Amino acid sequence: MTATNGATVDIEAPLQELQAIYTDINVIVEQLVEEEAALHAKYEQKKVDLYKRRQEPISKIPGFWHTWSSIRLYAISYLKSIDIERSPETPVNYKIIFQFAENPYFTNTELVKEFNFSDKGSKAVNPVIDWKEGKDLTASPAKQEGEDDGDSFTENEDTSFFCWFNDEDGSQLADLIANDLFPLAVMYFTGSADDSDDEVPVYDELAQDDVEDVYEASDDATGSDVEAEDAPANKRPKCT
Repeated sequence: MTATNGATVDIEAPLQELQAIYTDINVIVEQLVEEEAALHAKYEQKKVDLYKRRQEPISKIPGFWHTWSSIRLYAISYLKSIDIERSPETPVNYKIIFQFAENPYFTNTELVKEFNFSDKGSKAVNPVIDWKEGKDLTASPAKQEGEDDGDSFTENEDTSFFCWFNDEDGSQLADLIANDLFPLAVMYFTGSADDSDDEVPVYDELAQDDVEDVYEASDDATGSDVEAEDAPANKRPKCT
């Protein structure tokens, strides 16, 4: 009920009518989102050969795939490359392929997480990580004697990136990697990525100063405050 010029008007019925209308509108919006995603994936598939050509010059830049990552964990420094392999029949379905150098944490040289999308949602296929003894970054730490449940961690501490490989879904991060970070990798490396979705991204001339700034930032990130994986097991972030 609402009052207008002293008269009481029942607005419940028109509000319900409006809600029904917007329910129908949302169906169309969801169709638009699905069609946009399919169209984006179709054109990403057309870039496959160009992405393969891109990998050769990228491989000549040490630490290229570390710099755009906000994860900033020590184990990531062993990441050699990232690739996206899309299904030729259904390009919205894809695999994210991480290539790693030999490292002190696990024996895998490749970690692949696969995503398949349908009307029922997303389905993830996770890799099995062969952790070296005592190096499992996703293991729940043993509580020390006299330590309360909240002593080791705060709610603001990030869980290990590698917990994502155990996530039954993880499609939000996957979408970010496959449809943003991977295609715009060079722009993220130089710091020229544009947050606006309204324009087609333009690759500006790569300035040497930009690259040097990236390396300086990367060097700063090797301090003890970001090396979560080197922390004792009881001080590492937990998987949720």
